Amino acid sequence: MSGCFDVFSTELLIYIFNYLEINELSRLRLTCRRFRDIINAWDNVLIKTTTIVTNQNNDKFLTRCFSKIPTKLEKLRLQNNWKYGIYNEKSLFYVRKKYMPCLKLQKDYLWFSRGSKIFNYKRDKNNIIVTKPNFVLTPQYRQSCVNVGFSSADVTKFTLRNNILVGGLSDGGVYVQNLVDRNEYYIDKAENTFTCSVDISPDSLVVASGMRNDCFKMFSLQQDPLELTLIHTHNLGQRAWCVSFSDDSPILACGTSAGGPTRKSILLFDTERYTEVLNLKLVQFISATFYIKWDGPHGIWSCGNDSHLRRWDLRTGKCEQKFHDAFGAGLYCLDYDYCNSVMVGTYLHGRAALWDIRTKRCVQLYFMRTCKGSTLNSPIYSLSFDSEYLFAAVDQNLNIMDFSGYGRQPMRDYVKML
Repeated sequence: MSGCFDVFSTELLIYIFNYLEINELSRLRLTCRRFRDIINAWDNVLIKTTTIVTNQNNDKFLTRCFSKIPTKLEKLRLQNNWKYGIYNEKSLFYVRKKYMPCLKLQKDYLWFSRGSKIFNYKRDKNNIIVTKPNFVLTPQYRQSCVNVGFSSADVTKFTLRNNILVGGLSDGGVYVQNLVDRNEYYIDKAENTFTCSVDISPDSLVVASGMRNDCFKMFSLQQDPLELTLIHTHNLGQRAWCVSFSDDSPILACGTSAGGPTRKSILLFDTERYTEVLNLKLVQFISATFYIKWDGPHGIWSCGNDSHLRRWDLRTGKCEQKFHDAFGAGLYCLDYDYCNSVMVGTYLHGRAALWDIRTKRCVQLYFMRTCKGSTLNSPIYSLSFDSEYLFAAVDQNLNIMDFSGYGRQPMRDYVKML
């Protein structure tokens, strides 16, 4: 076949290849080196489709992708694995005691908190994660503080930005750690409560914490020496479940328990003027908001205990998209590829759900194998994903699903049962 075609110019071959289907292009690229090079180089022209999970169109998403997918056909192969549940699963770091862990994913590292410790693991192509951590952080007080030594409180949530780690503690403390000089650390603890969530501003000058005692706090972060100074306490009259700074404007979003007469689900707060900008609330329901993720300057993704994933448009102040969990379970956490794919972690059976925001139907469900059975039922407390891997933290394990494999592997297509 290639003997009669190799006399044609590349432009003419591209014109001919445009009439082929994706599976035909995939077979054609195996026939000769020239066809392979043309299809690999011009796949964006030949393959006119948008993938889920594997798009890698956003720089934020690329910062947590272990590798960049080279061709559109490879993206489609990986998409097929995500869509039909074709993966290998590993369960790491089993403990008998049950915790509420948190994880953060980066290109080369995975950060994982459990109990009073935060672990840093190197991501490796052959083994995904090297079992032995690079280092372990334990929140501790300075010698000048009333409390001296390591904190015994659990790390509830943590976040990373500009080589600064900020964590919330179960005794109401807020912990900051310099990742360049790990001898620089500080804990602010003014009262006995529970820190539900923390975040740090894009310029690393302000730290926010959502508290169980119906307020969120804002701290000024001093770098040298590392220290927190309380600058504002905002009373909500309802629990502050999560806080998140916008990357594009001086706005802090706070997800609440939606109680009280105002029934605010999400509060937007101007961090320069110290004023409330907008209140997002549901008309018919009262739903706590457990997790928030910004989608540009005008969009917010949220999930909570009413089993709905929502996208809010801040220009209209309304919920513009809504996705309902197939089993009506509460949603604990979410992650987003900043294109068209959202992954949520649910309250029951260690189940994650992948949504394509262009449709109303769930793409696939993923059950963590360590949570199967009535006695091993755990929520997914934290999750993150890149184009090839899904990381999910449950009460006793860290589960890793690898979607990059080739060859014959079992399909776990649970969506077809719905």
